[in-house]
Amino acid sequence: MSDRGMKKWLPFSSLVEQSTYLDKMIYEKYKVDKPRVSTEQARKINRILKEYDGSSLTMKIYVDGYLYTYNGKIEKIDVSKKLIFLQDIYIPIKNIIDIDDPNPFSDVL
Repeated sequence: MSDRGMKKWLPFSSLVEQSTYLDKMIYEKYKVDKPRVSTEQARKINRILKEYDGSSLTMKIYVDGYLYTYNGKIEKIDVSKKLIFLQDIYIPIKNIIDIDDPNPFSDVL
């Protein structure tokens, strides 16, 4: 019987290339469809962004098949490009699913 050297102790080293493929499959498997934003939600998001005063917000954001929650401040809103710049990223306004209203009684008049 011949000794295979270190190969006998590395049985899964051949799966290194497959590991990235498996990670990608798992990533794709758990993607969700973009939730629909109702007319009321769209109006609320629009109002909050128009009245934004630099305070901290909590937003639900849809990016590449996943829903994320962002807590923090908006650095800049570019209306012409329809982008919102956060601390280290930017997102299209159309990817905002919901924003927790910092002033829930502003509509009541």
